[in-house]
Parts: sequence; C-alpha cells; structure tokens
Amino acid sequence: MLYKFYLFVVGFSLVSIAHAEVAELALSLEDCRELVIRQNLETAAQKLQVEAAETLFKGERGAFWEPVLVLSGRRERNERENNTEQFVSQGVDDFEERNTVYELALEQPMGTGGNVQLSYVLRDLKNNLREQRELEGVDREYEGFFGVVLTQPLLRNAGMEMSRASIRMAREESEAAFQEWRRQMMQAIGSAEAAYWDLEIAQRRVELRQASVEVAEKVLEDNRARRDAGRGAEVEVQQAEAGLAVRQTQLLEARQGLVEASNRLRTFFSESIRDRNLLLTATDTPGLREVVADPVPLYDEAMMLHPDILIRHHRGAQQRIRRDFAKNQRLPDVSLTGSYGYNSLGDTSSDAFSETWDSEYVSWSVGVQVRMPLGGNPRGKGEYQAARLRVQQEETSLKATEVALMNQLATSIRRVENNLAQARNYQRVAELNAQLLETELARLEGGQSDSRKVLDTEEKLSEALEAEASSMTRFMVAMLELDLSTGRLLKARGLDPMSDDLSEITEAE
Repeated sequence: MLYKFYLFVVGFSLVSIAHAEVAELALSLEDCRELVIRQNLETAAQKLQVEAAETLFKGERGAFWEPVLVLSGRRERNERENNTEQFVSQGVDDFEERNTVYELALEQPMGTGGNVQLSYVLRDLKNNLREQRELEGVDREYEGFFGVVLTQPLLRNAGMEMSRASIRMAREESEAAFQEWRRQMMQAIGSAEAAYWDLEIAQRRVELRQASVEVAEKVLEDNRARRDAGRGAEVEVQQAEAGLAVRQTQLLEARQGLVEASNRLRTFFSESIRDRNLLLTATDTPGLREVVADPVPLYDEAMMLHPDILIRHHRGAQQRIRRDFAKNQRLPDVSLTGSYGYNSLGDTSSDAFSETWDSEYVSWSVGVQVRMPLGGNPRGKGEYQAARLRVQQEETSLKATEVALMNQLATSIRRVENNLAQARNYQRVAELNAQLLETELARLEGGQSDSRKVLDTEEKLSEALEAEASSMTRFMVAMLELDLSTGRLLKARGLDPMSDDLSEITEAE
C-alpha cells in the first residue's frame, strides 16, 4: 500500500507540473553556450577530475624535495656467558646490558635518486662491567654520534629521470585529464548547439503549420461564402473542412515537437521541469555562407587542437615513462653508501651531546652494496616487454585515431558542401511554390480553381518551406560537426580553456 501511495503522489506531482503555467524564455545561441559552461553536470564532474589530477601532480612535485624528520627509539637487553676472549677483554664471567637507543635525523631526498641523512644517535648504556670490576662512579654511560649518512643508487633507480618518474607520470595524467575535460566541453556545447537548432526548426515548423491552418481557414471561409451565395457546392466546403482538420492536427504535432525540443535543450543545462516549467525560444536563425574547406590545413589544425589526439599523446608519454622505468628496473641494485661523523662519551646525555662538538673521535665508512637476482630477473624482463608492447599499442591507437579523424574531416567537408547546395535548391523550390500558391488563390477568387488545388498547392509550399528550413538547419549542424572534427569548436567560440578565453565565464560561476 505504501508503494502504491508513493506512485500516486509522484504521478500527481508530475501531472501538476505538466499543467502548471508555462513561462517562455528567449535564448540566444551565446546564452545557450554560457548555460552549458556554468550548469552542465557532466562537464562539472569532468572538471573535478581535472582538479583531482592537478592536486596529485602538485603533491608529487612537492614531495620530491620534501625533507623527512625521522625519530626512533629502541630498547635493548642482552645477557650472555663470556667466552675466554670476552672474559679477558671485559674481566667478567657473565655480561648483562640494558641499553636504550634514541635517534633524531633529518633525511633529504636528492634528485639523483639517493638521499642524505643528517642524524644524531644517543645510546644510553647500562651494564654490569663497572659493578663486577668494582669501579667507582655511575653504572651507566652515554654514547653519542653526530654525522652524515649518504645512500646513492648507481644503476637501478639512479638518475633524475628515474627519481622524477612519478612526477612525470602525474603531469601527463593531469594533462590527459585536462584534455578529457576539453572533450567533454566540446561534446556538451556541440550537442547543445545541435539541440538549439532542433529547437529553432521546431519553432519554424509551428510557424509553418500555423500559417497553413490560417490558409485552410481562409479557404473554408471563402467556400462557405460562395456556397451561401449559391456559387459553390457543398463538397467544396467539406474538402476545405477536411484540409483544415488535417492541418490543425499537424499543428498540434508541431507544438508537441517544440516542447520536446525545448526539454532536450534544457537537459544540457542540467535543469529539469521540477526546477522551472519553461518553454525555451530560440532567437538566433540559421544562415548560409560560402565555405571553402581545404582538408590539409584542417587536418593540421586537428593534430594541434583535437582532444582525442592530445589525449593519445599524453597516454603515449605515460607508457614511454613506464617503459623506461621498467627498463631501468632490470639492472642490478647497486648502491653506494657512505657515512662521516663524530663520536662522544659522557656520564650524562647532556655531556655526551656537548662532547660531540669538541670530539676528536671520527668515524667514517664507504661501501657498495649489490643485490642481483640469480634467476635472470624474469619479472623485470616481463614487465619491460609488457611496457614496450603498451607503447606500441598507444602508437597504433594514435595512428588509428588520426586515420578516423581524417576520414571524419573529409566526410564533414563533403556534408557541408552538399547541405549548402541542398539549402540553395530548396530556397528556389520554396520561391516557386509561393508564386504558384499566389496564382491559385487568385484563380480561386476568380472562380477558375477549386479548394483541392489550392490546398494541394499550399501543402506543397509548406513542405518546400519546411524542407528549406530543415536544409538550413542541417547546414548549421554540418558546420558544427566540422568544428568538432577539427577540434576548433571551443577556440572558434572563445571558450577554449587552453587559451584562457573561458575566464570571463568561469569567474561568474
């Protein structure tokens, strides 16, 4: 019962909205674009992905030189029976110690892939040596060490390219996300403009159907007048009534198409009928112009502007970074290690710390550590081969995208040319049919024609006018598709974020 009540409430709400007063909003094509930029949810979601990728890139870049503070402490306890050598050295049969070790260090990554660490180590030593040897003084000592420790890879993970691989990957990901946002903007604005022209042609159809109804009403009125005057037959009136009924039905269909076109356009603004019950009105009209489209410069422009091409370039750069990193990972892990510092000793921790700065006891070490898999490193080889194949895959995908884009450009150019020619032909057809209708109406007034001929001529004129309007709309959509194919749609409209043309609109968000 609750579910049925819910359906009833929702259905009642929708019916109420549908019968609410409809407001009209005149909208220019420029207004349409701005609404898409500000309100389209899919574009906004894609922009959030761009911001997330940029944040990750900034994080990776900031972490590259970020120093690290290291704090550590550990407790040690050892108990053992001394052997002869240890007995001679320490003078006790059994050795016991309880030590606490503290370390404070500042670690700095280096661009070469290594890191350098400036550290101070304090060892709190407590054992049974003084007690068993009956030495005076405290039963604990403090050892200090202050120095520098360096670790530098020599083969694997060595060099600026390897150390900055994660930064370069994040940068390419950020650029790819930016181009995906541009693509989403292009698709949203392009689809909205196409919907805008659908709205305009829907308005034009309503106007044409309304004009057709008015002609049919006039013919019916004239036929009734002639019938009443005894100069016309009843069949003429019936034919006129039938023609009027058909045209009134067509007008209702055209008005329904106008509502549908308006709601489709509102979808690109992410606005529903629950927000406002609006009927949009397009104020711009399509216009014809000569177009000379040379495919060569358009192809070059697409290679520089089209998001699909630029995304492929960034994805390819990512795969090349992965390939180079995987190639480096096949190398043995050889690291150079070195340290240099001063030792100190005191009865208290402060004494040990103070003695460090005047200490004459120096410790240093230099070494090399080698780690090498004995089985030939099949994992590293497999990852490298897979990375090479992914690079080839991206290169192949780029070529496929270029081929598809070139063919799409050629198709768009031909469509623009054909639609332009069709529109000019339909203009001529509409002019001729308008002249024919004027002739038939004059003949009808003189009693030399009948209602059927007039209505047939008017229907042909209406069809010709609608065909003319449709062909002009198709021309505008073809021009729109050409801009989409070249990737210049945003740039041509001053909305390309690559050139900061979008700042005035986005500042208002």
